[in-house]
Amino acid sequence: MIVDCAVYTGGKRRPGQLELDDALEAARSGDDTFTWIGLHEPTSAEFDDVAAEFELHPLAVEDAIGAHERSKLERYGDCLFLVFKTARYDDDRETIEFSDPYRSTPLEP
Repeated sequence: MIVDCAVYTGGKRRPGQLELDDALEAARSGDDTFTWIGLHEPTSAEFDDVAAEFELHPLAVEDAIGAHERSKLERYGDCLFLVFKTARYDDDRETIEFSDPYRSTPLEP
């Protein structure tokens, strides 16, 4: 599912909701602007919608569908493709939890 779709300018999130159909136009609206799409176990249709909206390179789509063991940054034409594990700080336990694409529960360092 698409869990977040937002546009950032100058490092700050713009207020309001951003629809996927407007995401590419928003990303191109300024030099210091990017669009964030948060996906969690997207369906094929959802992933196809994101790939179509952003005109993603076929190799970037292939990379995004396959699980990765480590973070990476690649350039496809004029686009950058970033894969990374998400992290969450737990205030109560004072620990950082990292996601693992091969597990359904978070890992601790």
